[in-house]
This record gives sequence, structure tokens and C-alpha cells, in this order.
Amino acid sequence: MKRSSISLAIFTAVGLVASDAHAQTVQKASYVADMSFELPAKGQPGSPDRPSALAIGSDGSIHIADERGMIFVFDPQGKYQRSYGQGHIDRPTALALSTNGEVFVLDGGRNQVVVFGPGGQTLRTIARKGSKSGQLSDPIDLALGPSGYVYVLDASRKSVEIFSHDGVYVREVAPGAAIRNPVSITVARDGGIYLADKRLKNQILRYDPFIELPWMGGLPRGIGSHIAYRGADFADPVALAVNEFGTVLVLDKKFGRVWRANPYGEEIGPNDLLYGGIGTGRGSFKEAIDVAFAGADQVVILDKKLRKVERIHISTEAALSQRPLFEFPIRISRGARPLPSPLLAVGYDSAGAPLLAFAVSNKSVQLVGTQTEWHPSVYGDSVPAFLPNPAAFNRQFSRDIGEVTAIALNDTFVVIADARKNRFAIFSVESGAAIGTYGDNYQDRRRLRHPSGVAIQPDGRIVIADTGNGRIKIFSADLASLVASYPAQRPVGVTISPGGDIAAWNVAGDWIAVLSAGADHLQPLAEGLLPGPVASLVYDEAGNLLALDKTTQRVTVIQPTLDGVLIQFGADDAVSDKSRLVLDHSGNIYLSDFGSGRTLVYRWDVEADRLSGLSVDYLEDAAKISWAAGPANYVSHYEIQGAIDPDGPYTVLGTTPSPPFQIKAEAAEAALPHYVRVVPVFITGSRGSATPPFPLFNFTVAAAYRRGDFRGAQADAQRAVELFNSGVLEADDESKSDILYYAFASAYELRDYSAAIGWAQQLGPIVTRTHIIDFLYKLAEVHMNAGDASSASQ
Repeated sequence: MKRSSISLAIFTAVGLVASDAHAQTVQKASYVADMSFELPAKGQPGSPDRPSALAIGSDGSIHIADERGMIFVFDPQGKYQRSYGQGHIDRPTALALSTNGEVFVLDGGRNQVVVFGPGGQTLRTIARKGSKSGQLSDPIDLALGPSGYVYVLDASRKSVEIFSHDGVYVREVAPGAAIRNPVSITVARDGGIYLADKRLKNQILRYDPFIELPWMGGLPRGIGSHIAYRGADFADPVALAVNEFGTVLVLDKKFGRVWRANPYGEEIGPNDLLYGGIGTGRGSFKEAIDVAFAGADQVVILDKKLRKVERIHISTEAALSQRPLFEFPIRISRGARPLPSPLLAVGYDSAGAPLLAFAVSNKSVQLVGTQTEWHPSVYGDSVPAFLPNPAAFNRQFSRDIGEVTAIALNDTFVVIADARKNRFAIFSVESGAAIGTYGDNYQDRRRLRHPSGVAIQPDGRIVIADTGNGRIKIFSADLASLVASYPAQRPVGVTISPGGDIAAWNVAGDWIAVLSAGADHLQPLAEGLLPGPVASLVYDEAGNLLALDKTTQRVTVIQPTLDGVLIQFGADDAVSDKSRLVLDHSGNIYLSDFGSGRTLVYRWDVEADRLSGLSVDYLEDAAKISWAAGPANYVSHYEIQGAIDPDGPYTVLGTTPSPPFQIKAEAAEAALPHYVRVVPVFITGSRGSATPPFPLFNFTVAAAYRRGDFRGAQADAQRAVELFNSGVLEADDESKSDILYYAFASAYELRDYSAAIGWAQQLGPIVTRTHIIDFLYKLAEVHMNAGDASSASQ
């Protein structure tokens, strides 16, 4: 009886609110009594005296920010657990929790985001005070989006600043005149960005995922859409929240009301009021300041003045479908620490170890060896960092250098462009000895004037940006001839793609052109790809063109087709003066700063789960390998690798843009891969985790038999049987029959009748029609030779 009366009271309270809203008859929400609670009295232990925001953890814990500079944690029933943040934050104005328990706190006092670990330890900070893109001047709200991206709403700049999970600045979304007084932000599962503007009385704004918006300049008018709330008249829309179904809540502080709309679902009731009103009882608020989803169908509301957390269950979500997940697995991160000097180039010794070329002065270059340090990333894995190690290798190149303007190197030579002496110098990597200088001693078209850029093609030809002569010049590997010369606009740098394309840029950075392999002239880059003048260009191993902006020091990654931007990253204030980009084979991006005398290190790669679903179907003359494809649009291709042993080493058997892949039987006989695995190669050029190895015993046993390796065939068959019996390997009877038949036939050929009988006992019950005649003939002969005429007769 008591429970019934409580239920009736809850229904009445919500119903009264609904009746104020134009006689609404549909019950949309109900009060959850056992998970609503009052905060401890001011000054008491565990009390946020001036609560300012709340967020819900994946474990249901409730984190409440206190304006005094602390975060208090309560369990779902309201029992105080702990606090953190004291001394590390000044004025928390918003907070959000990631799925791994990290807490992102927007500190309005310090104009930055402070990230805390699950235990409350300080991990890192994001952004700092300033008026440039990637800086914060008046941050008022924070949201975490899919793939770990961090969105900060800056009121004074009327923009959304977006950072990677690691804290690297990615981009700005500036709606321009579309917003005038932004107050809150939330980001949906599908990547949609929602903004509340105080001037909009019954609407909020929605923008597509950030990668679908123009990368350059402000957003064009009309690119956003409006989500209308029927019956609403927002006076102070202080908070937004969105769930996995795309339902967006708006909390109106002045009227104490929560409004609900879902642009993907049906309208419910005559208007969109969900819950609330002004008052002191259940379903009523005096100063409601924040709202958050606790799961898909529960909502918590924080009231600052009444010092309460009220939880409601919403009944509007049952028929809705989950919104698709925003798939943008590109992640951005920064190195653990910068390099101590400006980096000019990365080379490799004969063993493949990285060599770092530093600018010692404008007349000297030092080439040093490295030591590898594995840096734990915020994404839960480790990435390689290469630190200078002169003890491993150390050479200095300074003979007859007037001014080092650029260098290039391979495992044999170092080539230094010397603008002051109008030539380039070549040195031996191994000995450091000067081999010669070239460019100033010619009297024909080979003569150089202020060469400023240099690159080495894979075949040893040397490409020079001849600034004074306005040419891109290509010298033969033996330097005896000028292979080609192309007109260019005062070129200052060159870089070469894996496919042999040459990209060049000029002194001002406003002219970028590409000489495609086999073309007869440089083609200017299409407009709209770059935000400003270029300081440096470099191709990565996947053929993407990375450009460093002169003004903002941001890196733009342009896809190999040169018709779209994949990502931008880096902060406006990262570099002080005169910079360039350098890459290594491991995916590290070095931004050399000649002003501060250091080199910053970044990475961009793809975060994706290991491929799953690897299986092999044995056809008549091939093995068809299948697997579940990786993230669409972010896998360049797949490598199918084979090995003799499950632990490798593995070699590449072939590549394919998508599953499946077939290995022909004759190829297997030549290479004899006992195991195969699949490795995704991403658009960044990096490789993902390999699938677990899958055995190819059908092929290896048959191949060994055909080439007369009868003992090898039996050994492979025995390994396969052991895997079958242990449950590690599954196969149908036809596949097992093939393996056992060739093992039996191999023992027969060796006249090992005892072994043949052992194989026959396993093969007999499952022998297929393909092999049965030959099997019975050989088996009879085996029994006869073993002296068992009766079995031979049978």
C-alpha cells in the first residue's frame, strides 16, 4: 500500500507540471526516489558549497564541481565517496568523464582544461589563455565527443575549439553570425554538435561532425540546422545533454524546466516539455544549473540553490534506435618531450637505425645516432620516440659550408644545400669526409644561384630548389648531368613522394606545385586546401602531403589525391620562428623551431581494434582468406603475411584493398606458408595489429607431398591433428580428410606401414569420395606388406 501511494504521488507531481504545459496528457518522466538526494549542508565534509556542474561516470558515480576549486564524487544513491582537484583548478565551470574514467574539467579561472585520472591524479592540461585559435579566452562549457575529441565552447570568441584526447589542437568551428550568445554545448554519438544560444527562444543549433565542415575560414551561412522545441520559450538555457538515441535535453534555469526533442524520433505529446517547474518540491527547482544523462533513459538534474540532485526516468526512449557511431579513428598525440635542437632531417644507417641531423649553426650539421624510448600514450598503447645518442653515432659536417639552408640524406650520403656559396655539398655518412661541392663551378644550366631546398630520390638523383634561377633542377646520381629543369616561382623547398612525385613551394609560401612522376611541368595545388602560406612540406610513407602553415604553425595533412584534407593539428603558439617539418618511418612528425632552438614531436595515426573473424575456406586450388574489414575509409589496404612458424618471421604474400584474398596452391608450394595473418595498413602509412596466425595445413601437407617431402607432410599433418584435438583449430571433415590422406599417402611412399595404418585409422571414417579409391588401393597394399592378409582382403 505504501509503495502504491508513493507511485501515485510521483505521477501527480509530474502530471501537474505537464498540465501547466498546455494540458499535456502524455507522461514522459517519473521521479526516481531512491536515487535522488540532497547535498550535505554547507561546510560539512563532502559538501560542494557552491556547486557549478555535474557529470556521470560509466560506473554511475556522480561528480559535482564546486566553484571553490574541487570536485566531489557521490555514488548513484548520493553517498559521498571522495574529492579531488584541490590546488589544481581555480574555478571549474564544466566537466565530462570519458569511458576510461578520466575526468576533463574546464577551469574558467585558468582558461584551460585539466584532465584527472580515475583516482583523481592530475594527468595533463589542454589549451591555455589567449585569443588565437586553440587558445581559450572565455570558456564556458565542455563536451567529450566520439573518438575522444574534446570540444570547448568559448563565449567571447563565439567558437568551438576542438582538441584531440591528448590535448593537441585540431580545429576551430566558428559559426559566425549564426550564434551571438552561446551558453552550452553537447556532442552526440553520431558526431553532431549541438549549441544553445541565449537569444534563441525555442531552438538550438546543430552542426555536422567537425570533419564534415569546411576546414578553412568560418562556416558558411546556413550550414547549421535548427532543432525546435514545441511550446518552449527559453529564458536561460544553461545546459544541454544528449543520449545515444539522439535525444537532446535543454535545461532552462529561469523556469526550472527540462525540454526534450529528438530530430530522429516521433513527436510525443502536444509539446516538448519533459519535466520541471519553479518550486521546492519534487519536480520543482529554484536554480537548476546542469543536466546529464545517466544511461539512455535516466536523467539527473543539479539544483544549486536547493542543493539537490534529482533523478528522473524518461519513458520516451523505448521505441528509439541507437544513432550510428561517429567513425573518425584518426588520433593525434604529442611526443613525451621535445628534441633539444632544431631537426633538419632523419636518415637511417645500414641496419635501419634512425640518424638525426641537427642544425648546430648555420654553417654546420651534426648527424647523431639514436636510442629508442617507448612513450605510453593516452590511448593506452606505447609509441616509439627516438632520442639523440651520440655514443651510438656522431658525425659533424662543416667543411666549406657558407650557409646551411637544407639537407637531405640516405644511408650513404649527406647532401647540404648552401645558399650563400650557390652550391650543394656532399659528404659520406660513414666517414664524415667531404666528397665534393657542386653548382657554383658549372658554366651552363647546371649552375645554381641561391639553392634553398634539396631532396634525394630513391635512385640517387638529387633534386634542388634553385631559388635564384627560379627552377627545380634534377641532377643525375653521378652529378655529371642535369636530368631535368622546370620553371618555378622562386622555389625554396622540395619534397619527394613514395611514388616519385616532387612537391615544391616558394619563398612566400603562397605557391605550392606538384611535379607528378612522368609529367613535364609543375601543377599548382588546388585552392582551398591550405589555410595560409606554407613554411614547409613533406610527404609521408602513405603519400599524404603534410604542410606546415607559416602563420599558425599548424600542420595540414592532404590526402594523396591532393583533393581533400584529412586532418589539421598543432597550436598557434607552438613555434616561435622559422620552422620546418621532418618525418621518420615510425610515424613521428618533427616540427623544428629555430627560434626556440628545439623540435616538437607529434603523431597522427589510426586507432582501431584488431581485425577479427579471420577464416580460411579451402577451394580446389586456392585458400580463400576472409576477415572482418577495418574502419571504412581509414584502411589503405591489407597485407596478407605468411610464415613457417606462428611466431614468424612473416613475409608479405600479397595485398588487397578489401577482404577476401586468395592464395593459390602453386604459390603455397613455392613459399610454404604454414601460417597466415592479416595486417591493416592505414591511410597514415602505419600498420595496425596483426590478426592471430591461422594455420594453412591443407596447403602445406599437400605441397610437401607433391614435392616428395613425405616426412614433412606427416609432420605438418601431425601438428594439424594436435590442433584439432585441442580445439584450437576447427575444420570440416573434408578438410581433415585432405590432410590425413596426404599424411597416409606419405607414409605409404616411405614404406612406413605402421605409420600408414595409424593415419588410415583416423582417415577411414571421414575419407571423401575424392580420395577413397586411391586410399583403399594403397591401404590394401599396406596391410599385405604388413603381413595382415585378412585386413587387406577387407
